[in-house]
Amino acid sequence: MSVRPTLATLLFLAAIGTPAYRASSQQVAFATSGATELDSATQAALTRDVTQARSRGLPVEPLLAKVREGQIKRARPERIRSAVAALMIRLDSARTALGSASNATELVAGADALGAGADASALRAVRTASGARDVAAPLGALAQLVATGVPTRRAAQMIVDLIRRDVSPSQVLAFGVAVETDVGAGVPPTESALFRMRQIEASLSLGDKVTTAAPGAGGALQNGPGVSGGTPRRRP
Repeated sequence: MSVRPTLATLLFLAAIGTPAYRASSQQVAFATSGATELDSATQAALTRDVTQARSRGLPVEPLLAKVREGQIKRARPERIRSAVAALMIRLDSARTALGSASNATELVAGADALGAGADASALRAVRTASGARDVAAPLGALAQLVATGVPTRRAAQMIVDLIRRDVSPSQVLAFGVAVETDVGAGVPPTESALFRMRQIEASLSLGDKVTTAAPGAGGALQNGPGVSGGTPRRRP
């Protein structure tokens, strides 16, 4: 089973909760509809894990989603427990890096970034640049950049630069999506990220609305407003 849930899934779960499960401090009832049922020993162990996470103030919805993922994929019980334990560690590490006042969505996004290969220093840099502003979207973009192959330090600096330029959260996420789309089309990750940054810088210098050509808006490798000259090169 996948070790790292998708960012979109986690952000959604953290924002609205997971109605497929019933969780309380005494009991965790795992959903079974359309998925493999867990044996009693595994349920008891996972209940302890989820209860421990809740007692430490960590969001439990992504943990429950990880269990559900394992059930649907018919993963072995030990693999489900291992994946849940690894996610707990990432959530805890994200809170350490981002601060105890971080909300659930920020912690989930931070854990996702760590799962993609980012490190704690990158998360701290994004938090420091953002101040009191929510960092879920910048961390989501960071996760996308690192997952596509942009080196962590460079990816973090790009996200910090966008934050300092007051680029909106939705536009920061669009930047990450655009790079991901480019890489899927064969463009080298760093080359795509630099090209997309130049698009944003050109748009800001002209006072235009920041745009990056994401799926549904012209696809990969398209120039944005105010940008002249070339597109990222696809791999041969």
